[in-house]
Amino acid sequence: MAKKDRDLKESVSHSLEEIMKTDYDSIFVTDPEGIVMMANSTAERLLKTAASEMIGSNVNQLMGRGYYDRSTAMEAVEKKATVTGTIINRDGQSLLTTSSPIFDAEGKVIMVISTCRDEETLVKFAEKLDKERADARRFKEEVQYLRNLKFENHCLVAESQAMKNTLLKANTVAPTDSSVLLFGESGTGKEVLAEYLHRNSHRAKEAFISVNCGAIPESLIESELFGYEKGSFTGADAKGKPGLFEIADKGTIFLDEIGEMPLTVQVRLLRVLDSGDVRRLGGTTNRKIDVRLISATNRDLKKMVDDKSFREDLYYRINVIPLRLTPLQERPEDVLALSDLFLEKFNKKYGYNKVLSKITLDGFLKYKWPGNVRELRNLIERLVITNAGNSIEYYEEENVISLPRDIERVRNSEVNRETNNESYNISIPNKGSLKDVMGLIEKEYIIKVLQDCKGCVSKAANILEVDRSAVYRKVPILDIRDQLDKIK
Repeated sequence: MAKKDRDLKESVSHSLEEIMKTDYDSIFVTDPEGIVMMANSTAERLLKTAASEMIGSNVNQLMGRGYYDRSTAMEAVEKKATVTGTIINRDGQSLLTTSSPIFDAEGKVIMVISTCRDEETLVKFAEKLDKERADARRFKEEVQYLRNLKFENHCLVAESQAMKNTLLKANTVAPTDSSVLLFGESGTGKEVLAEYLHRNSHRAKEAFISVNCGAIPESLIESELFGYEKGSFTGADAKGKPGLFEIADKGTIFLDEIGEMPLTVQVRLLRVLDSGDVRRLGGTTNRKIDVRLISATNRDLKKMVDDKSFREDLYYRINVIPLRLTPLQERPEDVLALSDLFLEKFNKKYGYNKVLSKITLDGFLKYKWPGNVRELRNLIERLVITNAGNSIEYYEEENVISLPRDIERVRNSEVNRETNNESYNISIPNKGSLKDVMGLIEKEYIIKVLQDCKGCVSKAANILEVDRSAVYRKVPILDIRDQLDKIK
């Protein structure tokens, strides 16, 4: 054997000796003639013989002694290629073996490295892997289902110009990774808008994690956001716990009521946002994360900065794109649209067919809505449940919305019958452009469908097969309901 071949062989052998000491697989090394050069402890266990008996012996001799029935090593020498196959040891156990030849610079085989594992163990491992993959798919599908369900239940309504302007800006911002700060009174729908931004971003298939900074005790908020290692503090999980920033990796984290965050946590948050690294409490290593931040507050953060109760550097870090949600009392068009949306939702939930009367909607438009959308939603649920009749009526006293004083006044007439099959008589103008004539016919037809539906916009929209917002744009809803009330 040439000196360079011996040197290569010795170098490879030395490396193999180090690998074989720690490798879990059986490793069995032979030269081109089939003489065993090395065998680790796993090879001893699987081939049921000591390494001292194998090393120096020819594989043909070992087969002759009945240690195993086939040599994939010699097949690899003959084919000059990797060979995989099953061999049977002296106890009848099947072993999955792979033999790979090592070549010199001239392409000659100088040794063969064979690895093997118990076939039964591999089958069990494959079955376990298949089960884990199935569980992972199911988990992913469940998460996606819950995410879709959550988004479906948080519908953005934008009939008012103020809300349309906000959504127009949100649509521009959503595809970017810029930090967004949402301003608005409590109950105006900041979390709904945050979900909308996430759903329309390139992170839509990843996690959306919502955190109410005001609802977490000050002593726990740091560990909740950034996680902790085992033994970090009394009562900590023995295995440690990832923080919400880690869980939101590749997705979006929404920090609601960020103005309630303690100053000590603000410092850590700023560091995480600047570096993209998270270090758990009690930990010594950083974890790289990629998270988009959306924050929200109903407080005057600029004033808090002046009062030294909110960090100025954090304020400018999170306030890259400000979006302000207008109070509900300044969005009368949205009051009407949201009322119909919530009414439809709770009618379906509780199995009713109730409608909001003209006097109720008039009262809604006069009311100040200090609790904004949240208050409107809760009120309509209460009215649907507690109102005795099908027509929901309202009275206002000192700016407080209540149920009717005289429940007997509530009309029990059937107001939700489906439209009948009779034809409508629709007048057609004698003169006018095609566009004007078609517009008048369309408006008259929508009004007649609404009259048949007793003013229920949701039902009329279903019959017309258009969006609810289209009905509001094309006809005067309150005038129609006023006419219906007079008929009754």
